[in-house]
Amino acid sequence: MKEEKVRTLNRKAIPKPRPEVSGLYRYPIRQEGRYDRLRLDKNEHVSGFSEAIVQEMLQGISPHFLAAYPEPIELYEKIAAWHNLELENVLITSGSELAIRYLFEAYLDRGDTIVFANPSFAMFEVYATLCGARIVNIDFQPDLTIDVDAFIGAIRRDAKIVAIANPNNPTGTVIAELDLCRIAETAAEFSALVLVDEAYYHFYRNTMVDHLEDYDNLIVTRTFSKACGLASVRLGYALAHTEIVDSVRKLQPIDHANAFALKLGAYIVDHEELIWDYVEQTEEGKSYLADELSKKGFNTLTGYGNFLLVDAGEKHHQVVQELQESGILVGASIRLPFPNNYIRVTAGPIREMRRILCVLEGIDS
Repeated sequence: MKEEKVRTLNRKAIPKPRPEVSGLYRYPIRQEGRYDRLRLDKNEHVSGFSEAIVQEMLQGISPHFLAAYPEPIELYEKIAAWHNLELENVLITSGSELAIRYLFEAYLDRGDTIVFANPSFAMFEVYATLCGARIVNIDFQPDLTIDVDAFIGAIRRDAKIVAIANPNNPTGTVIAELDLCRIAETAAEFSALVLVDEAYYHFYRNTMVDHLEDYDNLIVTRTFSKACGLASVRLGYALAHTEIVDSVRKLQPIDHANAFALKLGAYIVDHEELIWDYVEQTEEGKSYLADELSKKGFNTLTGYGNFLLVDAGEKHHQVVQELQESGILVGASIRLPFPNNYIRVTAGPIREMRRILCVLEGIDS
């Protein structure tokens, strides 16, 4: 018998990644075992669509549909009409976070400054770090307010992008429209871009899209993953001045969104009533859950997204554990610049929210 050769890894042959990559830590998340649970941890559409609607969405899947590269023009036209904009103002991407990534890569050079709140959408920091940008954070206060004047004061000559999630995740807070306009005006003085990520727009209903004609430096991003109920297909888009869209588009793959995502996205735009029906159910469920938790002695912050923060106090670990053991997933820890015992709970229809309360019956706050 021949002696088996044991291959040893020559680590000297592996080049080191860029310093920005080496110094970046990504918290490992296991994407499994969620389908059969009540998913209240990632702010998705909690209940999903009915089987009848799903079947209607998938009508027209043919051999040619599967074999051909996707054709995004239909969805481009629908989104442009949806927002009363031109095709040239729209950029469809595989999830809104890729629109954000492409924007950063197109405009953020090494050493440029980017300004955003702490905490905010986690990928702001990841993409900015990969670009080698200098990050300036404006911390939320313990009462979850943000100092808008500090935001404006941080915009200097080396600033290239101001990134704002509005409503913000995980705080659920917003910056008022007039203040966003002040930020856009100040940023324009320094030739800086202002990104307003409106992932939770439908639960807030105020938008900066109407100001795109007022500020050439404004970009608004949207996603189909929240109220639109299509998180699995990864679909989003950006709205901006044509010059910005043209620059960002250069970084995209030719076939940037898959055909299923494009088809389902077009269906949702054509059936907008599905969005608003779910939003109404979610708002009812959020209000109901907040009221019932208050009766149990839990302080809650409802905010403007499809989620609420629950202060579990010393019972934090017990609450999270018992919910998990009952098949209910929640945001167990919240990144804030100060110690806290908040649990983030995605809101949904009242029937789903009742399941949480049943688990909490035996827990005193």
